[in-house]
Amino acid sequence: MVLERSVHAAADRRDPDLASWNPGLSSPDMEILPEWETLTARTREQVRNNGVASGAVQTAIDRVIGTGLRLVCKPDYKALGLSREWAEEWSRHVEARWRLYANDIDNYCDASRRLDFAGLLAQAYRSYMLSSSEILATIEWLPLRPDKYATAIQMIQPDRLSNPWDIADTDRLRRGVELAEYGVAQAYHIRQAHPSEVGLMGSRNAYSWQRVPAFTPWGRRRVIHVFEQEQPGQTRGKPGFVSVLAEMRVLSRFKRAALEAAIANAMYAAVIESEMPTEDVAAALGGSTSPMKDYLKAKNAFNQENGYATLNGLRVPHLVPGEKFRLLAAEHPTASYAEFEAASLRHLAAGFNMSYEEVSRDYSKTNMSAARVAMNQAWRFFAGRRHHIANKYATQIYAAWLEEAFDRADVEMPAGAPGFIEAKTAWCGCEWIGAPKGHVDELKERQAGGLAYGMYTTSLKRLCAEQGDDWEEVLEQRAYELKRMRELELDPAQPLEVGRRAASSGPKIDPDDGGAGAPNEALGGAA
Repeated sequence: MVLERSVHAAADRRDPDLASWNPGLSSPDMEILPEWETLTARTREQVRNNGVASGAVQTAIDRVIGTGLRLVCKPDYKALGLSREWAEEWSRHVEARWRLYANDIDNYCDASRRLDFAGLLAQAYRSYMLSSSEILATIEWLPLRPDKYATAIQMIQPDRLSNPWDIADTDRLRRGVELAEYGVAQAYHIRQAHPSEVGLMGSRNAYSWQRVPAFTPWGRRRVIHVFEQEQPGQTRGKPGFVSVLAEMRVLSRFKRAALEAAIANAMYAAVIESEMPTEDVAAALGGSTSPMKDYLKAKNAFNQENGYATLNGLRVPHLVPGEKFRLLAAEHPTASYAEFEAASLRHLAAGFNMSYEEVSRDYSKTNMSAARVAMNQAWRFFAGRRHHIANKYATQIYAAWLEEAFDRADVEMPAGAPGFIEAKTAWCGCEWIGAPKGHVDELKERQAGGLAYGMYTTSLKRLCAEQGDDWEEVLEQRAYELKRMRELELDPAQPLEVGRRAASSGPKIDPDDGGAGAPNEALGGAA
């Protein structure tokens, strides 16, 4: 028995709108790897030449990384069989040692000695955004540096991760990633120069590959490969702009066409029309072999003899018999461009996981409530992405450094505690504080935070982390300030009282001020 209609409307093959829609099923690698180069190259081209894409990338870097990620050591002292008091003291010491390494003025944490740790983070996330949502780096051991840690990070462009001699992919070698049982990445084949440098004079490295094991025999990581694994069995990443890449291209072309049409339309303010047929002009010029040229010469001579009139300071020649002067009205040929651009930018913003306001930089039609909802939605995405990058990239670098710090005895390992390798996860427990969340209505949000803190539904640690601060540093700074005020015979209670009065008598702002969609001047200073 043949059903006239499919049980699921979306699976109907007889519907005229769906009959030609027959996508196939394939594995993640078969979907991504054959088109990896094309998608990556087009993504980078758009970021280079498209202001919207470039701005979205920079905004993402500012929100996820900001000025860097601050390490907060959180060793699992219970798993290590140690006390909380020990963990707090140990963490302060380790954080101080880490800052010396991460912020080294000569950039020894970078194998190329160009960037400090914050710079490595920004470069890594930019690579993540510009390529196929991938970060590729090797953890190098460079011991011949006096009084410096040998652990250094070498950033590598993901393009160089490829099969030796560009051989076809196999079940155990996928786009430069050598796989073991269960799909574990056991080694990476890294081209010694970028493929585009094949024709560069003296560049023989473009034809050589280095096989780098993922780990040393004793378990130290050698390669950091971060990518967004959307499906099981996926070996390489996919550019994050794929879903809106075609839309960006169309918007760029439409914008350019609209601009060129507007320029062409406004190029001429007036024209001169002639009713004299070409045959009459030629006859009047005596059947010249070059009638138009002779006509223009005669016209020019007429103008020279009779002088010029002026129109708003512009010269307008006297017309010869049979000519008329007509002004042109400057009309925009694409009156609907603004609406089309706004609709396209909303679609792009959804693909970027950002708000329309952040992508377009247009806050003219946004009220307070809409801005708060948009910022909270974007913040959840950026917080998740920061967690992903911190755990997969920053924590791996910290773990490699901490292993060497133990080996150099720069960091104490208490007697009876498990070794670093056997309890690596417990030793390397940490959190990363990044750029602050920002405010739409800072007064009300501060008041809400204080209320939540007073109701025991949040912590000072969380409130400070949202502002990019370490709560212990905040308390230590406050304690120092209070002590210093007493030394200078200032009243420590006065700033607190001023703050309370300001909070209680501050402006009462209606979240829906102006109605849905109405502009709100307070957004001009929103973070």
